[in-house]
Amino acid sequence: MIPDSETDVVFLADLLQARFPDLYTRVSAILVSHGVEVRVLTGVRDIWARDFSPVQIGEGKLVQFRYEPDYLAEYPELRTGRDVAVQFAELGECRHCEINFDGGNVVASKRRAILTEKIYRENPEWERGDLRKELLRTLEVDELIVVPKEPYDPIGHTDAMVRFIDEKSVLVNDYSITDPAFGQRLLKVLLRHGLKAEKLPYSHQLASKGEIPSAVGCYTNFLRTSKVILVPEYGISDDGIALAKLRSVFPDVPVVPVRCSDLAKEGGVLNCITSTYRRTPKSG
Repeated sequence: MIPDSETDVVFLADLLQARFPDLYTRVSAILVSHGVEVRVLTGVRDIWARDFSPVQIGEGKLVQFRYEPDYLAEYPELRTGRDVAVQFAELGECRHCEINFDGGNVVASKRRAILTEKIYRENPEWERGDLRKELLRTLEVDELIVVPKEPYDPIGHTDAMVRFIDEKSVLVNDYSITDPAFGQRLLKVLLRHGLKAEKLPYSHQLASKGEIPSAVGCYTNFLRTSKVILVPEYGISDDGIALAKLRSVFPDVPVVPVRCSDLAKEGGVLNCITSTYRRTPKSG
């Protein structure tokens, strides 16, 4: 796959500009000032661009998965259809895949992809072994790592739990206070696959909107590009710890904080509202 560390184009939903204009302006300005191209997705039905956008698996190669998550079963008006793929045509050929799959439920390096076990529940018609083989082939990775999802989380995305630093190491939420038993389960799977884990602070917040748990206190959902990293901040004591940690593990890329408290109360943060890609080099 194309890892976030190689991306230089970021798509944002037009609805984000309408609902969170200050955040939209702040994110766009930071990206553009660091040489990252910003494009706007029009006519989409939600702000969470990561989930319904195509996944870039290689140079000029994208895959549009079926987007029918169970947490939107009663809200079909919030599901953006596969016709959104036409807005990515300049990035290369996009093929469709009938696996039911949210973009937020995959984090990847070049050779590895991590998903939560929610992928099995979303595709009950598949035998697990066959589904894994098909995902390996479709995502064009050598290794598929399936981790447990957070208990009581209806979304079940990896990008709120773990992110790659490089091929051999990841950042994970520090569950030592909120759910140490789950944290140990998660670490056990990652270590079994030979990944070194660095921890980011993590806390649960009660303030949320609707049925989706708040993401206030989650820092793994940062936005990473090849030129700049945007980390959420919430006005809490862990902000400085998370910022310092990210700057230490990514010393060669600017790491910029962005206040995301209001957005996070709706259940997602910076990686959720963006889809990231690498431009296809122009011939000649």
